[in-house]
This record gives sequence, structure tokens and C-alpha cells, in this order.
Amino acid sequence: MFTKKRNKTDTIQVTAYDQLRYLKNKDTYSYENKKASEVVKMIAADFNLNLGAIEDTQFIIASRVERNKTLFDTIQNALDLTLQNRKQLFVLYDDFGKLTLKNIESMKLNLLIDEDSAENFDYSSSIDGETYNKIKLSYENREIYIAQDTNSINQWGVLQYFEEIEETTNGKVKADTLLSLYNKKTRSITLKNVLGDISVRAGASVIIKLNLGDVKVQNYMIVEKAKHSFKNGEHFMDLTLKGGDFSA
Repeated sequence: MFTKKRNKTDTIQVTAYDQLRYLKNKDTYSYENKKASEVVKMIAADFNLNLGAIEDTQFIIASRVERNKTLFDTIQNALDLTLQNRKQLFVLYDDFGKLTLKNIESMKLNLLIDEDSAENFDYSSSIDGETYNKIKLSYENREIYIAQDTNSINQWGVLQYFEEIEETTNGKVKADTLLSLYNKKTRSITLKNVLGDISVRAGASVIIKLNLGDVKVQNYMIVEKAKHSFKNGEHFMDLTLKGGDFSA
């Protein structure tokens, strides 16, 4: 419990957090040849946090310096590097008092959501946010690595991602990986008043089967945000979903 409030009628309001609250602490870290999963273990040991299942993120980060960053940012940067270089997305969460790190492939639920189980939805697609069809990486302006999709450029114009990389980075592999990750529309769906299931949390994947008008979706999508409501013996969810392939 972090905050307690009381009024004249002895009504008490309590604000409580899980262990993720402690990742708002700031510190400076310098490390070499560590995986993101090892960074999580290192930080947990330094701040006396309880660990649960920590899946091996496999990708080794050659060197990294995080100056005056929140622990959240230090961990997220390591996970981002893993995603960019291995196309593997990992989710960090507190599982009933234990910090847990899992690959999203390990968080798929056998749960189908369709028109019958969702009252309403809002759907959007965009190339305005995290869509790039040209990746340009530079090492000290001497070595340039470019990956691009000509067909996509002809359709959408040039949407360029630029980054200065370190000498130890495999520029060609990273450029190709980033292009495969970002050379597509970003799509999201918000579902309203879905029949509740307590196993659904941010990071989990559920099966979505919906006709969205111009496209149909019938595949797993990642839960970005989940709000559960319990009232009068009923349980409903509002879910924000991202990812997945769509068919015309």
C-alpha cells in the first residue's frame, strides 16, 4: 500500500501497487554481454524484488550504458534490442508478487472472441505511427545500412526510420529485421463489454474472429490493455488489441 485516505465517515481509500511500482526507481547501469532476461535478474537482485518465471531472451547485448534511467526504461531498452534483432517480443509483469518475463508465444490463451461475445468494437488502421518502408542505419556516418521495400514506397511514399548504431551492431541484419517488423500498417481494435475471463491480461493473446467491414480477422491478437469490470455478479472486459494478420 502506497497511499491511504480516510474521511469523517471512516471511509478508507487505499492505493496499492505490485512490484512493478519499484521499477520507477532511477539508476545508472553499465553492462556487457548480457541478455535482457539477465538484465531483469540483475535489477531484481539489486532492488530485492521477488522473481518468478524468467524466460531466456537468448539475444546477447554486447554493451549498454543506461545513465539516470528508470529501471523500467533500462529493461525496456534491452527488450527492444531483443525485438529488433531477433523478432521476439517479451512481456514483463508481476504475477501475484513475482516478477515474470515471458515470450508472447507462451501467453496464448484458448479463448475465442467474436460478434456474440463482444458488444461493440472500434477498429483503426494507420501508417502514421510505427510504419516504415525504408530503414537507414549509420555507424559514424562511415558505414550505411539500408533496407527498403520499393513496392511499399511506391504506394505510401518514403517512410524512413533512421538510427545511429554502435560498431558492434550487425547493421545489415538489424536493418532487415526492422523492415520486416515495421513495413506494414499498424492495426488496433478496441472491444467493449466482452464476456469476462480473469485469465486475460496485458501481454496475453486471444483468438479474434470478427468481420470489420473492409477486412476480416481470424487469428491471435495481443492484448495491449485489459479493463475488467465486476458488478452484480456479472463480469465484462474492455480490451485494446494489436497485431495479427488481416485478410481482405
